[in-house]
Amino acid sequence: MSSGVLRAIVLGGGVAGIAAALGLRDLGLQVTLLESHGWLGGRTFSFVDRHSARRLDNGPHVMLGCYRAMRTLLRRLGTEPYFAAAQSLTVAYRTNQGQRARLALGRLPVPLSMPFALWKMPWPLRQRLAALRGLGALLRPANSEWTLAHWLQQHGQIGAPAEWLWQPLCRAIMNVEPHEASALVFQATMREAFFGSAATGAFWIPQRPWGEIVGEAAVRVLADAGIDVQLHARVSGLTVAGQRITALDLGSGRRLDIGADTEVVSALPWHALAPLLGGSPPFAQLASAPLVSAYFAIDDAQAPPDEGLLTALVAGEPFHFLYRTPGARRGEFALLAGGCRQLDGCKVAEIEAQARTQMARHYPEIELRSASVRISKEARATIVAAPGAAAMRPAPGRLAFGPRNLRVCGDWTAVGLPSTLEGAARSAEQLLASFR
Repeated sequence: MSSGVLRAIVLGGGVAGIAAALGLRDLGLQVTLLESHGWLGGRTFSFVDRHSARRLDNGPHVMLGCYRAMRTLLRRLGTEPYFAAAQSLTVAYRTNQGQRARLALGRLPVPLSMPFALWKMPWPLRQRLAALRGLGALLRPANSEWTLAHWLQQHGQIGAPAEWLWQPLCRAIMNVEPHEASALVFQATMREAFFGSAATGAFWIPQRPWGEIVGEAAVRVLADAGIDVQLHARVSGLTVAGQRITALDLGSGRRLDIGADTEVVSALPWHALAPLLGGSPPFAQLASAPLVSAYFAIDDAQAPPDEGLLTALVAGEPFHFLYRTPGARRGEFALLAGGCRQLDGCKVAEIEAQARTQMARHYPEIELRSASVRISKEARATIVAAPGAAAMRPAPGRLAFGPRNLRVCGDWTAVGLPSTLEGAARSAEQLLASFR
C-alpha cells in the first residue's frame, strides 16, 4: 500500500472504474466513485427503444475466451454466466453475392485446428497456402511502425485471406480498418487468442443487455462493498496546488476538497480527462473510432437464415457483421459497422437506408420492406490503435506529468492491447499494482 493513502476517489464508472474501485476497497481504502451519467457501465450501456420497447445495447460488444481480466470482473459482479461461451471459434461468412461459408475450429488447441479449418475454406489453393503462412508470421513481431495493411502486404495476405480472415478480425478486435491498425498490437491480441486452447479464441456473446451485465450488477456489488457511488457527478475542473489535486469541481456547482491522505484515480475516457489537466497532454492527440449499430426487427418468417450468432459480411460496406443475441427470436438481429468513416455525419435516415441496401446485397432472398430499423451511434467507441498511438498511451498508474496524487487507468492506456473491454479491465489490474 502506498504510504499514507487512506482514501481514493475514482472518476468514471465504466469497466475500468468499477474494477479499480472494487480493487481499492479490497486494499482497505475508503472509496468514492463519481460518475457523470445516471448509470454505471461507461460505454457498455443499454437503452429502451421508445418505438419497440426493446432493450438495446449502445453496441453489441463481444468478448473472447482469452479475456481473463474481464471475466474476473464479471465473476465479481455475478454475471459471467450471462454469456453464450463457445468452446471453439466459429464464424459464418456471407459475400455480397450471397455466397456462404463457415470457419469452424475443433476442440484441439487453435494452432492445431486452425490450419485444418482454413484448408476447408472456399478459396483457391494458392490463397489457402498463403493464409497458413500468415498464421506462422504472427509468431514474428512486426515492425512497430507497420500498419496491419502493410503487414498483410509484406506477408502475401492479399485477396481471400485479407477479406475473409484478417480484415474481419481486425474490425472485430480493433474497431478500425487494417490501414489504421498497428500490426504489433493486432499481433499481440492474436497471439493471446489463437496460440492457446480452443476456448481462448472462441467468442463470448452476451445473452442479456450489457446494462444488466455490468452497470446494474455493479450498483449492487459496489454498495455491498461499502463504496460510495455518486451518479450525475460530472467533474468539471481540478484545483491543483503544490503539484497535488486539492479539490474537484463538479458540474452541479459542488466542490470536493481532497485531503493529503487521498488519491484521485481517473478512469475517464482520454477525451474527458485531457481538458481537466489543461495544456495538451500527449494522449489528447489520440484519435477515436466510432461504432454504429442497425437493429432490425422483422417477422420471423421473413428473417434471414440463422447461420450463427456472428456472420462476417465479406466485402461489406459500410456494415461488417450481422449479429444475433443468443436466445432472441430469428427476426431480431443487428448490422454492425466498426470504425467506419463512411457513416460520419450521416443522418439516421441515411444510415438506415444504407443498412437496408446492404442487407439486399448480402441477403438478396430476403424481403425487408416490413422491417423496422433502430440506429445506435457511439462516436467515440474506442481509440484508434495506430502505430503512432503507442507513444501517446500512458501506462496505468501515475502520469509522467501532472499532479502527484493522480493515477489513471482505462482501455486507452498502454496495456499492450487495443481499446477493448479486456484492455479496460487489465488497466485496472495494473493500476492496483501501483498501490501495493
